[in-house]
Amino acid sequence: MRKQILYELVQKRIKREKSVYNQNIYRLKKKGFIIQNGMDLSLSPKGIFYYKNPYKHIKEKFEKKNKIIFIFDIPENKRKVREWVRNQIKFWDFEMIQKSVWVGYGPLPLDFINRLKLLEVDKCVKVFNVQSKN
Repeated sequence: MRKQILYELVQKRIKREKSVYNQNIYRLKKKGFIIQNGMDLSLSPKGIFYYKNPYKHIKEKFEKKNKIIFIFDIPENKRKVREWVRNQIKFWDFEMIQKSVWVGYGPLPLDFINRLKLLEVDKCVKVFNVQSKN
């Protein structure tokens, strides 16, 4: 979509100044959600991913081979991501030890790990294998 046409459409719907519009376009480009070729704007693969709702449940079945401990410490400013992670591991029948420490069976699906990377919280999550000594 042409940048000027998009601005005119936004201007009709919401009375915004051009500087606010340009700041939003700059922010979206900086975060990697849109790509600009000359005056044309398009969604990047990351933008398409977010457009399709990254917070939906992953219903993929995975082999539950070994017991794992799933620990996360996602910052407060990413509360929505933190709630999504909690709901996702509840969906997979993980047992809560503390609010951010869970025990369940893994390995976790690759789609889940990739989504954590795209949501930029992969550094906030640790997964440990559990071995018991008899």
